[in-house]
Amino acid sequence: MSSAFVMTTRLIWKRAWPQALCCVVAFVLFPYVVLKVIAVAEEFEGRVHVDIFKFGFLFAFYMLLSSFAFLGISVAMTIGFQKYFLRLPIPSRTIASGIMFTAVTLFLSMQLLTNGFYRLLFFDRNWLSDYWPLTATLMFLVTLTLVGYAVFWLMKAPSLTRLCASVSFIAGMLVWFASRFFPAGFSGGVVPWTQVTLSEFGTMLVVSVGAWYLGTIAFAQIRSGTAVPSPAWEILHQRWKVLAVGASSERVTDPHSQTAIATLKQVHWRNSCRSGVLIGFGLAGVAFCCNLAAFFIWSKTGASPRPGYLLPVMYLTYLFLQFAAVVLFVKQAFSVAPQPKQQIKDYWVTVPLTDRELAAALLQNIFKAGMLVLLAMILIGVGGSYLLYALIQGLGVISSDWQWLVERELVATLIGLGVIGILSYWSIMLNFISVFWFPRRSVGLWVVASLIVLLIISVTVSELLPVLRTPVILLDACLILGVTVLAFLHAYRSALIGGKTIWRLTLFSPLVCIAFWNFSRPDLFLLSVLLIFTVLPFATIPLAVSWNRHR
Repeated sequence: MSSAFVMTTRLIWKRAWPQALCCVVAFVLFPYVVLKVIAVAEEFEGRVHVDIFKFGFLFAFYMLLSSFAFLGISVAMTIGFQKYFLRLPIPSRTIASGIMFTAVTLFLSMQLLTNGFYRLLFFDRNWLSDYWPLTATLMFLVTLTLVGYAVFWLMKAPSLTRLCASVSFIAGMLVWFASRFFPAGFSGGVVPWTQVTLSEFGTMLVVSVGAWYLGTIAFAQIRSGTAVPSPAWEILHQRWKVLAVGASSERVTDPHSQTAIATLKQVHWRNSCRSGVLIGFGLAGVAFCCNLAAFFIWSKTGASPRPGYLLPVMYLTYLFLQFAAVVLFVKQAFSVAPQPKQQIKDYWVTVPLTDRELAAALLQNIFKAGMLVLLAMILIGVGGSYLLYALIQGLGVISSDWQWLVERELVATLIGLGVIGILSYWSIMLNFISVFWFPRRSVGLWVVASLIVLLIISVTVSELLPVLRTPVILLDACLILGVTVLAFLHAYRSALIGGKTIWRLTLFSPLVCIAFWNFSRPDLFLLSVLLIFTVLPFATIPLAVSWNRHR
């Protein structure tokens, strides 16, 4: 029995380590490339201080994104093998303990490896220990992982009591963790959590043991088939299905819904868009709370009218906007490409529409969902939180902040950063959708891998041979433009897009890139070329839809 369990654990590690290593490389390489590009743009230091940007970027990127990504990979790898574990002749407590131990070990390995690279590349010997101590944070994240497993298995038999208790407990843990960095209260200064007291260690140990115990009991109930939801939860679940799927709230009464295109849009919206929009609105609500907290934490009473909360709010908003983009493209990723146990994929093949009409209908739904989430993030996440902050502090805050931006000539910079953030949101979502809609996933993964390799080679050559920096950047720009032109020509010759689409996108691209046209600055020229990725999906998505229908 033990040998079978060891073999299963090895199978998890065998399949998990490539993804874990790629994630570590991404979290090390991406900030390295970004900071190298920023180092070239030294003339912008008068407007946005480079040192502050480096500090905030790495601090937020390392602490928040890497931790959540590593936790997600660790949990996903182990949960993916849960069905296989259920068939093993091993006690349930041993299986649950092994899953938790494997996830914690995998997370610690990725976190320690990334921490070592950050110490070598970005920070000095004492920076992380002074601002983000390793021992205390890792202990808390391990505790949070065990609690997350317990909650995950407990919610396999959901009830309102379990849901409220889980949400309250996790929220309390996060508040407790934040309070370790604010010993004088949230209105005071930030003090790193450098030392773990005996009471703090005992608290985390008790919570970890309790989470392990509850998790093993819940896993045993799942394995025995005795885990059932409560009656109240079943009623709420039925009402949620009506809201999310619209099974009984929308009837075919509109004459336009009798057409194939309208029916197609309804089916696709209910199957792949509506739940993503609802999650996006939830993320907008979370962004509202986080931005409101940032307004109060980073503002100082009686200080000069300098909005010191500008950078934190921009980071948080962009972060949650990218989370929403990931949710939307994950929801769309399996809506067209053939997958087992999903009969709706046959409908895409047999629907009486041309490939061009089908791709246009799907793109309209995607744009509708993306625009709703974007508006929610801007109006609720940023506008709503700032308006509430202004109402609490006094409406004079708005005029003083605007005056500060005008005096320092930061209005155009702020608008430019906002436009780039919105374009990157659309670009990431649409390009990943087109990659996942390729008939063969390996082709899309090879495309992404080739772009990463091209980026690594370009950065390495530019650093080792500065003389070749401009030719390498121009070569990369020519490759990107050439691939874009070939994609649009292929889509046009296949009658998937019309001439009007090409002309409109051709006019749109110079208008978007005109602010970055500076051929004496190769980095800005490359940035203007990278913005072409915002229009590339208009060719690749119709091509992917057509290839899927006729594969």
